[in-house]
Amino acid sequence: MRLRHPLFLSLLSLFIWSPAFATEPAPSREALARLDGYALALTDTDQFSGVVLVAHQGTVVFEKAYGLRDENTEDANTLATRFNLASAGKMFTAVAVLQLVAEKKLSLDSSVGSVLRDYPNPEFAKVTVRQLLTHTAGAGDIDLFGVEHAGNRDRVISTADMLALHGARAPAFTPGSQQVYGNFGHVVLGRMVEVLSGMDYERYVTERIFKPSGMINTAFVNCTETGAGDAVGYVAVDGKRVRNCASLPRRGFPAGGQVSTADDMLRFVKALQSGKLLPPDLFAQAITPQREFMGLGFFATGYGPGYPERDFRWGHGGSADGICTDIRSYPVTGETLIVLSNRDPPACFGVANLLHKTWKP
Repeated sequence: MRLRHPLFLSLLSLFIWSPAFATEPAPSREALARLDGYALALTDTDQFSGVVLVAHQGTVVFEKAYGLRDENTEDANTLATRFNLASAGKMFTAVAVLQLVAEKKLSLDSSVGSVLRDYPNPEFAKVTVRQLLTHTAGAGDIDLFGVEHAGNRDRVISTADMLALHGARAPAFTPGSQQVYGNFGHVVLGRMVEVLSGMDYERYVTERIFKPSGMINTAFVNCTETGAGDAVGYVAVDGKRVRNCASLPRRGFPAGGQVSTADDMLRFVKALQSGKLLPPDLFAQAITPQREFMGLGFFATGYGPGYPERDFRWGHGGSADGICTDIRSYPVTGETLIVLSNRDPPACFGVANLLHKTWKP
């Protein structure tokens, strides 16, 4: 079932931040001080390290780094530190797919098999783009996470390799009948982007999303080859703290894992809001709840009976070993919150929740 609401109808034409659209003033100094104090307390208790950015109508009103870039060094996080985005990077795949929809190379109701004509499983080949974007396809996860799947990570490199890993697998349930979040569906979408664009996934996202948005500090990097200024996450393996590369995909891929800064992610949000990446009507559709918490590849939540309009937000979060990210934007209040962390969840989500939850104009 797809949901519609006057708020989302207004988004069709009023999605650029403007005084007429964002009806609340910027957060007060007191509200931002509470946010800072909360993040500092989590940092002092070793639950959080990272960067917190708050923007109002696209203008940064608070930005601060906390904790260590690497728990085994004395290097502090800075505003220029790049963090692994985990599943927040799924938004890039969603935008890539929707760009192809805008160009009429694809439709939301196109099937997997209509693009990937040699898709191994005939039942999964019937799954639609819409079902993949809303996690209603029964696509499942991908065996690239966890210490036990190190062998897969060594040999499964390209998007085509990743698709082949589970391409013979049938949908876990009748497509469209349930909603179960997973990673493999975005691998399928990423491969569709490659076939339709004639570019590999990384090149497409770099050329069509990062560059137009001005995201000069966002990239695909190998986990073990992060730069000297990049945040490092850790995981416990056999009682020892080791780099989280021991349990994560080797490199960013269509289901996430790119590296970025808070400033770059704000540039991405603003590029979406300004129509630079997607036509306004298609972007509005993408952030309209389609099923439960999902729009078309974006979280679209805080909506429905009992929720005030001001609580609706769109964006995406991400979590994995030594990674916690939350990018969210509230259309009614004009807030955008970006929290990037190299610590385990859920602390970053509490930081991202606090301002909107406690601040009232």
